[in-house]
Amino acid sequence: MEVVIALTILGMITGTLFSIIQGSVRAASQVEQLQRENDSINRFLDICRKAFTTLPSTATLTLTALDPNNPTSSGQELTISGSTHCFSFGINPISYEDTILGLRPDPNGATDANGLLLQYLSLSRDDLIPQSDSGMALRQETSGLSAPDEQGRYWMPLLPDVVQLKWRFYKEDDDTWLEEWDDSEWPALIEVQLVMKDRTTPIRMVYSVPTITIIAASTRSSSTSTSSANQSTQSNQNNRGGGNQAGGRGEQDGGGEEKK
Repeated sequence: MEVVIALTILGMITGTLFSIIQGSVRAASQVEQLQRENDSINRFLDICRKAFTTLPSTATLTLTALDPNNPTSSGQELTISGSTHCFSFGINPISYEDTILGLRPDPNGATDANGLLLQYLSLSRDDLIPQSDSGMALRQETSGLSAPDEQGRYWMPLLPDVVQLKWRFYKEDDDTWLEEWDDSEWPALIEVQLVMKDRTTPIRMVYSVPTITIIAASTRSSSTSTSSANQSTQSNQNNRGGGNQAGGRGEQDGGGEEKK
């Protein structure tokens, strides 16, 4: 009887320990997965920061709603033109082609715990995948995420498990945030909001863009510099003249010595 009780207690203890270990392993796995997801998000946000804060003066930004009739809930595509070092991916890291950021749906139609469709935040550029043989992979008809879209554009995934992506541009003159942009001028601020898998609170980041200021040359400074240069030239000429006079006196003294 005592043996049966001891075995029962041992089994209970073993089961409890197994449950604790199993819970700890599951929690550690979830923490690691969350950390990897946060690292991916931070890398993407850092790439955006570098792209927006180092825009050249030739760059233009275009924000387009995929459904113009319902821009507030429509998907968006951000096009960056004239920035050769923007999102340097692929075999041509320096490119003069337009860079497009947008969402691509999961090819398997996967959803998160909230029933929302999972998507990939992706990048598209005409020279992202070569069309001719250069020792690299060529464009070909594929299926799934690697397949071209309806417009024949190829996309490279940057961030998986995205539920929603929203861009907004701040126009300082009107003090408004806009979800569409086709102005040749840059916005004062750029906001990006990301809703990730199994989350409801968006991750928000705001970037500033460079301010280009053209300063006219000062006429007074230019004339002052010219006057200083003239004075310096005149002073050098006077010094050279004094040297010649001293040489002349030296010759006269020499003449006096000969008379002696």
